Amino acid sequence: MALATTPALAKGVFDGTWKGDVKASKPAEKPSIILLQAGTFSCTTCKPALKFPADGTFHPIVGNPYYDEASVAVVDATTVKRAFRKSGKTVAEATVTLAADGQSSSSAFVDRTAPSGVEVTGTTVNARVAPAPAGAHALSGAWRETTDTQVSDTGLVFTFAQDGKTMAFSTPTGISYAATIDGPPATVTGDPGWTKVALKQTGPTTLFETDYEGDTPIGTYSMSLSPDGTTMTTAVNDLKHGKTSTMVAHRQ
Repeated sequence: MALATTPALAKGVFDGTWKGDVKASKPAEKPSIILLQAGTFSCTTCKPALKFPADGTFHPIVGNPYYDEASVAVVDATTVKRAFRKSGKTVAEATVTLAADGQSSSSAFVDRTAPSGVEVTGTTVNARVAPAPAGAHALSGAWRETTDTQVSDTGLVFTFAQDGKTMAFSTPTGISYAATIDGPPATVTGDPGWTKVALKQTGPTTLFETDYEGDTPIGTYSMSLSPDGTTMTTAVNDLKHGKTSTMVAHRQ
């Protein structure tokens, strides 16, 4: 029994600071579907689905933990601006621009949805997988994220620290938890849409995480380490949006 409490075993193989590698990751194949037509914006793949006038003013949104109002403004034939507010405060903004060939788009964004107010910035680059319907704005259609996306370190860095059966997690934006491995779900702080987490040790260098919003599972993450312990590969199952992807991170 004494061996179970030795410092060597108390320290976890996942311990340390990690940084996501977008280029090495594999984005979800399932596209996002956007329609901007006849003065109305809609997103059928958003959760909840969105539909409101694209008039540049804010409209109420019900059921999203990160914002309660959204706006869309058409700048020109190839540019759209989006913004989101919560409790009267702007928490996210994006300028979406269509490439000259119409087959890709870039979305320069600022995300302040974390209660801490720490910004995540970057540019999401999407590839077209279905054309815009006749008569719709050129940014309409089905889009899939690519590995050309760029994200600030505030959105890529995270830290694990294990002490016995307790795993602590934190990010620069203020998200954190301390969960018992193979124990009940633990509280997550700092993320309005991710409120609980459960961890299971599935092998010497593997960890399985289930995320919850309230009591509803919203995603699973199957993490595994490379033989040299410097790379973490995570199979992601986004239950909320019905998407799967693979994330790669490197120990810093």
